[in-house]
Order: sequence, then structure tokens, then C-alpha cells
Amino acid sequence: FTKYKKLKRVMEDMNVSRTDLLATLCHIGSPGEMFTSAAPQDPTFWPLHGNAERFIQYVRILAANGTISYNETWGYHHQDVPSDTHVVCDWDDVDSATTRPTCYEGACPGHKEDDILPFVKLFPSQKDKQYSNAEFYALVSPFNEDLPYAYDGLSTWYGCKDSSLKVAAGL
Repeated sequence: FTKYKKLKRVMEDMNVSRTDLLATLCHIGSPGEMFTSAAPQDPTFWPLHGNAERFIQYVRILAANGTISYNETWGYHHQDVPSDTHVVCDWDDVDSATTRPTCYEGACPGHKEDDILPFVKLFPSQKDKQYSNAEFYALVSPFNEDLPYAYDGLSTWYGCKDSSLKVAAGL
């Protein structure tokens, strides 16, 4: 309750209404570097994506063990959430911070089951073959015995002592 009083005082001092606060909190923000093909140049990109794959591997194991339900069917269904605008943007003609992309209704290309990934030689046996999303998803399965890497832990994040993903998720 004390924190709410402080927040209320700060909002009054800054002439911010509850509606203004909610609008700001619910706004998805402005697209930045992590929203474009330049994202790999952001220092946080690689740690975030590596952890995302690790978390998905853990989710797949929990689902296989019956601990959670996880829908692995392909398809993209828009939801009514603030971060899903049902819009795809073409950034090809964006050349400055003030130029905006051309946007239209749809789903981003490259997310479908049979869409081909542009990468080759990710795995020793791959050579020049390009995998579809579904093929790649099968290859990075935590149950693939030929996966050329393994994480030292899936359920524990060593940056947070005495914590685990299961505890954090309330499982």
C-alpha cells in the first residue's frame, strides 16, 4: 500500500493519469534494432536466443513426461494481446530513424512448418542441405541422440541461486 501511495504521488507530480499509465504499460513500444534483421548485432541477442532454445528444450521434456501440456502443432493463430498487432512490416526501404516500414495485415514469412531456413552446415551431416522449420525443430529435439551439443542444465539458471525454472513457473 505504501508503494502505491508513492506511485500515486509521482503520477500526480508528473501530471500522469491512470489512463496514461495503462496506455504506456500496454503499448508495444517502437520497433528497435531487436525488431529487424540487424538484431544479431545487439549484444543481448545471442544470450537471449540461446536461453530461449534451452527453455524450449526443457518445455519439450516436461511435456513428454506429462508435467505440462505443450502444443507442438504448426500454425500461427493471432491472439488478442498487446504485443500481437496482426501486422507484417517490410523494412527494405527504411533508411533512417524517421523512416517507417511498409506494413500490411498478415503473419511473418518464414514461420510456417515447411518454410526453408537459409542456413547450411549447421550439423556435420547437413552439408549444403537447407532444412525446413519442421526438420530443424526435430533436429534440435532434446531427445535427438545425434545433437552435437548439450546444455549443462535445463531446469536451473545458474545466475539465480536457489532457484529453478520449475519453482519460478510454480510447477
